[in-house]
Amino acid sequence: MQSAEQAAASDHLTFTRWLAGILLRWRLVALIAIATIVIAVASTFVISPVYRARASFVANSSSAAKMPAGASGLGEIMSELGGGFGGDPSESPNFYIQLFQSRELLTRIALAKFPNPRTDNPSDSATLIDIMRIKKDDPRLRMELALKKLEKSVQAGFDMKTNLVALTVDMQWPELASQVANRLVGEVSSFNRETRVSRAKSKRVFLESRHDSAQMLLRVAEDRQRFFYEQNRGLLTSPGLRAEEARIRREVDLSSDLYLNLQRQLELARLDEINDAALITVIDQAIPPRKAQWPRYGAVLFTSTAIGLMLGLFIA
Repeated sequence: MQSAEQAAASDHLTFTRWLAGILLRWRLVALIAIATIVIAVASTFVISPVYRARASFVANSSSAAKMPAGASGLGEIMSELGGGFGGDPSESPNFYIQLFQSRELLTRIALAKFPNPRTDNPSDSATLIDIMRIKKDDPRLRMELALKKLEKSVQAGFDMKTNLVALTVDMQWPELASQVANRLVGEVSSFNRETRVSRAKSKRVFLESRHDSAQMLLRVAEDRQRFFYEQNRGLLTSPGLRAEEARIRREVDLSSDLYLNLQRQLELARLDEINDAALITVIDQAIPPRKAQWPRYGAVLFTSTAIGLMLGLFIA
């Protein structure tokens, strides 16, 4: 009975026995660690490198979206949350972040031509979808795969204090990463130029038509007043003529006020059309990065060594 209890106690695993067993199998631990390091280093030659280019800009507010007086406190809170106050939501930083992930913008980038980094001739160009080598017979499926890959490669964020929108693009080649990032910012700028100027132009054209109509009404009222005075010169003593004169003068005053008001609005619309032409101020243009985002050989060596040792200790 005593020998059986001693045998059971001797079979119980202790830290000392565990450590002794590992030391007896140190060659196995070292072999597994070295194999893990070799596999990790070999993967860096198989998997394509990733270069990250960065660009940033500030979205300026148009004159049509200025914060109303007396609402500065609430406007600051909305600005910190990435939104606008009482203005156009498409001028908030959150809008630009969503715009970078929109299908329309990514489709333009996928079909845009860039210098082909796969060739030695720098003058050769190809569409981005061809450079990414997405080979599918179905054009729709090919574009869908390209857009999904671009969605993962393009990331955007903004600073809550400064409303600075930052854009990062991950590509296999550093020059292509910077070119795609700058092209994305350019497409956003084109979007602003097309939509803002078009909207300001529509407003100006409408005010011009109303201004011309008000000018004609004013001329008709003034001609009616002149004709009335010419026909009734020196005969404004009767109550009927005085009432008619007051009515005509009132029409002239109303037409004059309407004409002057529309004229002021038309001048403001013309200024807005010029001021709203460019609502993006580029802070940093993307430049080709010198250092790859992946692989980081130091991190790969450290991580693979740690994983290999842990795996080797576990197996031992």
